[in-house]
Amino acid sequence: MDEFLDVYDVNGKYLGIKSRSFCHTGSPGVYHKPVCIWFKNSKGEILVQKRAKCKKTEPNKWDFSAAGHPIAGEGPIEAALREIKEELGLEFQPTDLHFLEEVLEPTLWEFVQIYIIYTDAKISDMTLQQEETQDVRWVTYKEFCDLLYSNEFCDHPKSLKDLMANLLK
Repeated sequence: MDEFLDVYDVNGKYLGIKSRSFCHTGSPGVYHKPVCIWFKNSKGEILVQKRAKCKKTEPNKWDFSAAGHPIAGEGPIEAALREIKEELGLEFQPTDLHFLEEVLEPTLWEFVQIYIIYTDAKISDMTLQQEETQDVRWVTYKEFCDLLYSNEFCDHPKSLKDLMANLLK
């Protein structure tokens, strides 16, 4: 069953609801607002997630600590907390999420909502959702940058990768 997402014009004005599959067509003509969450620990390491082999897009690639789409009517904080719980089995409070930036990605028809959580969560405490996530690991900033710009990481636009590298420095 297809999820339904809130959609917006290029200025961020709410337009209504469209299916996720419609929003992910080549040029839907409307924007949606995915949430992307980074985890950073007290050692300065960043948690990366390896997408499941069964994913339609970018299987077996490293990506954000957690990410997803708010369903229609759901706020970004609620969506971020839900995605973290689903993908990693971890629970956080709204106050644990720190908003970093909203990025317009016109080629993806998205307003990417980027958040960070500072946590020393252990990988052994995580329960990975097999349909979404096959692996996670904490990496140093240097390892993160090497991975981010490699073919092993999801094919995000370079401008978004550059922003992520700067935000997580």
